[in-house]
Amino acid sequence: MTSPAAPHPPQLSPKLPQLAAQGFALRHSRQPHYEFDWHVHDCAMLLWPRKGALHSAWRPEGVGVVPGEQMRLARSQAILLPVATAHRTQSATQQQEHGELYLAPEIARALTGHGAIRLDAAALSMLDALLAPALDPRAAEPLVLAVVRQIARAQPLQPARPPSPARQMAARFAQALDWNEPLPSIDAIACELGTSTRQLQRACQEEWGQSPVALRRHMLAAHARQLLATGLPLAQVSLQLGFATSGHLTRLLKSVAH
Repeated sequence: MTSPAAPHPPQLSPKLPQLAAQGFALRHSRQPHYEFDWHVHDCAMLLWPRKGALHSAWRPEGVGVVPGEQMRLARSQAILLPVATAHRTQSATQQQEHGELYLAPEIARALTGHGAIRLDAAALSMLDALLAPALDPRAAEPLVLAVVRQIARAQPLQPARPPSPARQMAARFAQALDWNEPLPSIDAIACELGTSTRQLQRACQEEWGQSPVALRRHMLAAHARQLLATGLPLAQVSLQLGFATSGHLTRLLKSVAH
């Protein structure tokens, strides 16, 4: 996921009205290609993947417009964010499932650690139970309090350093191919990354020893060969990858070495 600068101020997504009755609220999402751009909440939030992976970026209140941390989250990992923490989340896999637990201040004050954390088996089991359709609503409140006590002991995760622009570009191409989407142009990638095409060209030469256009062509040709190897006809692969004719794909495959 690329992480462009957050708007200032980020969009407010209020949750306190939902917390008035019990002091917490739950949200469960299975939306494919999930993406929620920069926003803040008026309460604390725990976000955790159940299936697939999410890429999240966040910055504490007052840090500025550049995200302070970012991380790819998978099962047994989560982010715990205090009130007014700007954050952005996007699916890192085609299919995903995740939960969000919003906490009122009187409950969240027991949580002194923030950021990326590792969920132990007990925390995972309780969070899974919270999202179970058969859970008696009367059992949810003590379960939430138990979750809070458990994650108060959670081990922090070290957020990953942002990948280089060249690797972010390659990851964006790979994502588009995996999702059967048209490959973005080099100009569009540079815009997403908040850089110039010249800087992207330099980064790609340093990282891969080739231009962004050459990398794009190599990845497209490699993916086309993978699809053809499964038995798909040339015409179908050409259409799937956005070529106007099969001849265009044939010329690409001839010009790009294995």
